[in-house]
Amino acid sequence: MYAGIVDYTSSLCCVTWPCTYRLVYGSTVTALYPFFSLMEHPVQEWQDQAQSIWAHLTSSEKEKFSSIADLDEIFQACLSHLQQDEEQLIERLCCNVTVAKDPNAVQFFKEEGNKRFAEKQYATAAGLYSKAISHAKSGSEALAVCFANRSAALFYLGQYSVCLEDIQHAQDHGYPERLRNKILQRKAECFQRLRKPSSCDPKLECVETVKPKKEPQTSTERLKEMALDRNPHITNASCALHLNFDTRKGRHLLASQNIEQGEVLIWEEAFASVIIPERKQWRKEIKWDTRITACDHYCHYCLNRVIASLPCQYCSFARYCSQECMDKAWRSYHYIECSMGDLLLALGMFCHTALRAVLVAGCRLFSQSLEQTGSADATDKTKVCNSKNTYHEKYCSSYQSVVNLLPHTENHPAERKFLCGLTAAALYKKLCLIMAKDLVSSTSQTEKSLTKESGTIEDWSSVRQFLGPTVLRHMLQLYCNAQAVTALQENEDESSLSLVKSNKSIRLATAVFPVLSLLNHSCDPNTTVSFTGRFVTVRANRPIRRDEEVTHCYGPHKLRMDVAERQQLLKDQYFFVCQCKACTEELKGKKTHGFFCPLCKAQLEGEEALYCTGARCTYTASQTQLTSRLNQLGNHIQIAKVQLQDNKTDNAKMTLMSCLSEAECFLSQDHLLLGEIMDHLAQAEASDGNWKAAAGHLRKSISIVKVHYGSSSMELGHELFKLAQILFNGFEVPDAMRTIMEAQKVLSMHYGPDHNLVQELKTMEECLLQFHGYPRK
Repeated sequence: MYAGIVDYTSSLCCVTWPCTYRLVYGSTVTALYPFFSLMEHPVQEWQDQAQSIWAHLTSSEKEKFSSIADLDEIFQACLSHLQQDEEQLIERLCCNVTVAKDPNAVQFFKEEGNKRFAEKQYATAAGLYSKAISHAKSGSEALAVCFANRSAALFYLGQYSVCLEDIQHAQDHGYPERLRNKILQRKAECFQRLRKPSSCDPKLECVETVKPKKEPQTSTERLKEMALDRNPHITNASCALHLNFDTRKGRHLLASQNIEQGEVLIWEEAFASVIIPERKQWRKEIKWDTRITACDHYCHYCLNRVIASLPCQYCSFARYCSQECMDKAWRSYHYIECSMGDLLLALGMFCHTALRAVLVAGCRLFSQSLEQTGSADATDKTKVCNSKNTYHEKYCSSYQSVVNLLPHTENHPAERKFLCGLTAAALYKKLCLIMAKDLVSSTSQTEKSLTKESGTIEDWSSVRQFLGPTVLRHMLQLYCNAQAVTALQENEDESSLSLVKSNKSIRLATAVFPVLSLLNHSCDPNTTVSFTGRFVTVRANRPIRRDEEVTHCYGPHKLRMDVAERQQLLKDQYFFVCQCKACTEELKGKKTHGFFCPLCKAQLEGEEALYCTGARCTYTASQTQLTSRLNQLGNHIQIAKVQLQDNKTDNAKMTLMSCLSEAECFLSQDHLLLGEIMDHLAQAEASDGNWKAAAGHLRKSISIVKVHYGSSSMELGHELFKLAQILFNGFEVPDAMRTIMEAQKVLSMHYGPDHNLVQELKTMEECLLQFHGYPRK
């Protein structure tokens, strides 16, 4: 359903005037804790096995298990049910999702990449070559050739610096002497394009040297720059926040002073994060998946976008943006995870993230945590409130804070606890096997690279009896405390010639942010959350008064669901009945549906029988019939969206105009569905280069967005971003400049000045100033 949050983000690779570049069109999801998909759970076969075991338990056995409150006892009970049948099933499942390197896969993906390269689909070719690289063994000729092939695709994509890196990788892995002239020539051309001296041809004139890259800021420097290093009670948080506690809300954050709109309140690195793999439909006839997914596009450690990934030396799954990220991942957790990647994929994201949290903490901190609590079934005994219900000790983004998150053991259904316990038991068995037989893909050299904090296999072996119950604890915690890291992913259909390019918001990773977890839910939150890699930034989306609670939305938002649906979803997953202001006001107020009277145009109200609110009008209607009409309208809009995706813009326009005529017969003039129709009409006109018509439709959509989301909302910022590009391409210079400035102001408030959308707006602004003589401020 349309929510006004749709954006065209531009590819400003040719910022000259006039410039008609491909617009990007899509939606941005603002939900912070979206309800979890099947990826969080184990594969269906394992769930079915757990369900079968549970079903065969007697009533007394089920009752006894349901009454267990201690996590160690729950784990031991589940471990006792892990028999030979379950272990054999796990072995079969691991074969379906093997992460072992396969020379046949190298050849397959290389040939698929060659096909796309011949079709001039260079981005897809580069992605397929990356898949081939991930399966090739280190030092092999196959690996060197795949690096060289990818360098060719990168060259045609204009990624000359990355192309040079791949050429170097090809040489490092023994690229054949008979083919070396090809990559040396490509290397010289890259240097020439970059305007810097070439080591392979010193005669090339140096026209322009490339400036050295600025060293990235450390986390400490970034926190200091944002003034988030001064809060004496909470790390990574503004001094405007303080931690409070009461029996109804538990721990929560309050404003200790008045907070301005757009102010940064929290900037936190994920304690642990795991990239979400695509769980393909496993069929015997599909051995290798040629789809380019988020796992191919993003670094598995820092979660930043990667053009040309570097693979793990030992497995085919993990890939990184740099050697630095690869080394950090290995030292932190991958030295253990590497040899059990297939099992982790089969057991689901919650199990994987739970293990990762333990490994990231390291053996030393894990042992210290056990010493403080005495078992894996920890409770928050170390934090004591004073008379003002605030905490004595500093709350840190640390493993101890992760441990102290509530697992809600008493609230989870017994079947869920059994599934999680059985899953943790399967993981525990594998860990014991690794520790007993030293199956980790490591060498004496890699063992030396491990820190004392990480711990060796021998170190972990000394505390292995606690690993299973702790993983179970973290799995249960994740149901209420996992954060979905999102990113905007562009549709990379290189065969499309449309001026409009679509994108969508994707769930990139599952992560744990201990400080962010302190924020309680509101269906109308006063903060906005955005992500840069594995870092989260929380900003105030409106002024917050002193002593007001600082909140964010766990998923159900007042503008996207009615109160009954929101409260049911929150109760099912988070075990509370929402009593936020939005819910209480909606429960007290009269229910409206966005329908209007066809006689006097007044609004219709009521439950099943809707009545006209006009003073003298007696018109009534059935809510069921109007809702059915609304659903049919939505179905027709979906047809138009498919037509747009297939570049059938004329058909889409006809469908949308028909939808518009129908909508205007029974929907209020500011109904969100009307806004969606206008938005898609703008997309259709932009696809045909009809910038003026597109701007007209988009302005109507913007007026509806303002009504529902406000004049400084993130949703409005995305709409203004699209309008700015349309006006830019339509040579509407004064309007474009005004819209660019307004969009910058709104988006900077929600995302900060360094966000890519804001930077693209600044590039458009500079283009107008430089090439069209628009006066500078």
